[in-house]
Amino acid sequence: MTKRQNANSALAAGLLALTVGAGGCGGGATTPPAEALPVFSDPTNITNPWLPISQMKTSVFEGTEDGDQVRNVKKLLTRTESFTVGGQAVEAAVVEDRAYVNGELHEVADDFYAQADDGTVHYMGEDVDYYENGKVTGHEGAFRYGDQTQHLGVAMPADPKAGDEFSIEDVPGVGNERNTVAEIQPHARVGGRGYSNVLAIDGHVEPDNEDEVKYYVRGIGTIRESGPKSDEQLQSR
Repeated sequence: MTKRQNANSALAAGLLALTVGAGGCGGGATTPPAEALPVFSDPTNITNPWLPISQMKTSVFEGTEDGDQVRNVKKLLTRTESFTVGGQAVEAAVVEDRAYVNGELHEVADDFYAQADDGTVHYMGEDVDYYENGKVTGHEGAFRYGDQTQHLGVAMPADPKAGDEFSIEDVPGVGNERNTVAEIQPHARVGGRGYSNVLAIDGHVEPDNEDEVKYYVRGIGTIRESGPKSDEQLQSR
């Protein structure tokens, strides 16, 4: 999946409300309360059943995009990437995603994920290299939490239920993606294989102004991503 995912965070940075003014005098102003940031005790141990990244070895997706044949190879790397979240030092797992178009290397992206103590998998950003004829030509779509955005993205809620809304990215000048849990389908066939209890999540991507659907299976993670001009399915893992 070529990197176009951009979204808003489901968790906002904040502190407890502070009261300004003399107590008991009436006339004091109060700042509105904000949701506390999550706690990360073991962020690289990503065990969310719908996105168990720590179990990932190498996953291969194949399909079409804009009429071209595409192939994505995703691999969990041994290194981690450091972030600071509300004063916490957070190490994020790194998933390398190599995208090939008609057999030629098109993009290499390093995606950064961290699991909070409540089981939510957060998306911390991505490094992106685009290729043409074997040479890097750009880095469009790259961003990092704490630099280009202060929104802490959500890649997968701890316990997703139909109707839940969240966002994986919200990056000014880059784009965003809003997500809604649609349903759990009893059966689906993807990449020539049958699956049961498939989680479908609808996404709306900007600035492309496109809708897409991602499908997940417990214990495996993503098995398919489908949009108006693309359809990529898990072939092996």
